[in-house]
Amino acid sequence: MKVELIRVELRRPTYRYLGFAHVRSGDGREYRLPMTGTVAQWLEVGAEYELRLSRETEIGFDDYRLNGEIPIWPLFAREYAAERTSPVSGETLYSYRVLAREARYERDYEAIVELEQYHYASDEELLAWWHCEACDRYEEANARPHCPKCGAPMRFHDLKSATRASRFLVLELLEREPYEPQYVGYVRVDPPIPAMNRRLPDGTIERDIRRRVFPGEWFAHPFAPRGGEGAGEWWELQGEALKGARSPVARLARVVVHPDYRVDGLGQLAIRALVDWMRERWVPDMRRPKEALETIAMMARYNPFMEKAGFVYLWDTGSGRPVLYLPLSDRARKAIEDFLARDPVAKDHRGKLYRPRFEPVEPLSRPIRLRKLFKSYSNELTLEDLSEPVREALEAFGVRERMIQRYVIKNGEIEIEPGKITAIVGASGSGKTTLLRIIWGLLTGCDDPLYRPDAGEWELPANARVQLLIPGEVEPDFGDAAVIEVLYRICGDEALAIEILNYAGISDAVLYRARFRELSTGQKERAKIAWVLAHRPNLILIDEFGAHLDPATARRVARRMSQLSREKGITLVLVTHRREILEALEPDAVYMVGYGTLFRADEVPERGFRVREPYATYIVEGKKRWEVRRYPTGVRGKVGVVSGDKVIGTVEILGSKGPYTLEELREHPDRHLADERFLKEYARGEKLYVWELGEARKFHEPVEFEPQRGQRTWIRLRRKGYRRGESSEDVTRNGA
Repeated sequence: MKVELIRVELRRPTYRYLGFAHVRSGDGREYRLPMTGTVAQWLEVGAEYELRLSRETEIGFDDYRLNGEIPIWPLFAREYAAERTSPVSGETLYSYRVLAREARYERDYEAIVELEQYHYASDEELLAWWHCEACDRYEEANARPHCPKCGAPMRFHDLKSATRASRFLVLELLEREPYEPQYVGYVRVDPPIPAMNRRLPDGTIERDIRRRVFPGEWFAHPFAPRGGEGAGEWWELQGEALKGARSPVARLARVVVHPDYRVDGLGQLAIRALVDWMRERWVPDMRRPKEALETIAMMARYNPFMEKAGFVYLWDTGSGRPVLYLPLSDRARKAIEDFLARDPVAKDHRGKLYRPRFEPVEPLSRPIRLRKLFKSYSNELTLEDLSEPVREALEAFGVRERMIQRYVIKNGEIEIEPGKITAIVGASGSGKTTLLRIIWGLLTGCDDPLYRPDAGEWELPANARVQLLIPGEVEPDFGDAAVIEVLYRICGDEALAIEILNYAGISDAVLYRARFRELSTGQKERAKIAWVLAHRPNLILIDEFGAHLDPATARRVARRMSQLSREKGITLVLVTHRREILEALEPDAVYMVGYGTLFRADEVPERGFRVREPYATYIVEGKKRWEVRRYPTGVRGKVGVVSGDKVIGTVEILGSKGPYTLEELREHPDRHLADERFLKEYARGEKLYVWELGEARKFHEPVEFEPQRGQRTWIRLRRKGYRRGESSEDVTRNGA
């Protein structure tokens, strides 16, 4: 039905989340429509709207729809998906489902206050006003306080930095772990500022710069309240100013994303949602279609976020703050392009403000190759310093004084390619840290026996700039200075220091100025990574990478490190045991360290043979020493063991024996592990051969391969998605 707005009902304390629009239909019926006061205050008395009711009386927030030229109620809400992809394959590693909606509830604003404390521009210690309904008293606080007079919980009133014209969009995670926050960000949109001057490089001030670029009428009706003796009078003056404010330009006043999620680009998603909101609802004023979005952001000098979201740098304000515009119409786009083409200063910067500081490093000049590597440790076990009761207790278990000697690496081999990512996995105490020590010791010439191999052969690049991080052993000393100050002293560039902190997953300006001892355990780990990056190494060795990060944060930081190292040519060697980190890193090589052994766990041989389960698993676990077959094989050496459509490990074929009768095979069940029924069905009355199996290795993760037609027992192995210039011919049945 057609209705006319006859008045708006607001109460100052609760206007953000409660207001009423009183409308009258053509036949004289009046309706009191509940909505947020943030929306109701923009409606114009006498304007006509289209009303659809689901009930005629006691109308609630969800019982109607109100439309004008644009939808008015219910509020804007839209789901978004954000996929984080592999820098290697482009495949999705993980994703987010986010609901972007206009703030409606009191709890939304409480979440905004909490998030606002992360905002780089929040220089006020106390951010929000709260109201006591019983005492009609206002208090400042950053979390819901109790009234100092009556003790009752106070209600949210408003953010101190906002105006009545400000509108907010919140971002909620729809799918999250129990430890993840519900609200991950918000956006605040305002009318454009009433006037804007420009400062030229020589210090000259150019007045009213926007009218040189855009149509003057775009800024002819600003939101510009003035005067007011107290908070109540100021609130009323803002209400009067709302009545005449209208512009096809809006201003991005805030975009705040939880610092743990900034590394994954949720800020750009927030801008995308804001643009959709502006196009659909013409926010904030709802009176003119929006053609451009302006923002004034000093942080744009130090972070490319705005420009990645599509903003174009135009000029600095009279006070020296960067101004960027996002065109939403062809008219705005052409105006910006014309300005960049004709303005002498703009011609020089060409709409670009941010310049990345972290340049690619000089890559390692050659691979690191270690062969025939041996490393052992000796420990003398003594009972001398123990008390008598303790010594007697240990002796009861057979503990005596002795020298314990063991190999942690025995005849190991590893090759680390320049610019590649190598992951080292293995059980605790198996030698992973020892391997990092050896690599670092060889490259730096350290003569400490802890960092030297007992024996081996090695080839090393001459230009290695290596940084080692071993928790509790080799760590940076931040002292008592702010984290960003420490990085600045290393790299000599404050913008580069900020860029490095962002790469390491610390993107909260509050943490920039924090001292190391004030950080959480997980934040300390990320600060250490930033310290390593600040030295601009071309080789990074990190033990227990991501050990103190929750799974979601570990995945984000690992993906970022993977992307950074590949973009900048850094060779990365990381020790980890966590699946989510390996998935996000997508290492080029995975080496297994295990009580003396060191081998490449993900190396797929040129060929492999199919084996049914459970025998395939028995082989790679080293339990099965004979593989029973109907024919001998001429293949020797390491081959892949294929189960289904995956290579699950490798085994060495030493040779063939036979033929054997069933009776002869029955005498060696410990070698072939086959039951008599299987042998009888498989033999079909014929004699059988055995392939003698040697050293076996089980892959940490099975490797998918691309099967080719015509292949039966023997298979040319090719990783899925990988192309080698080789024939797809099947290897003959006898392996010749």
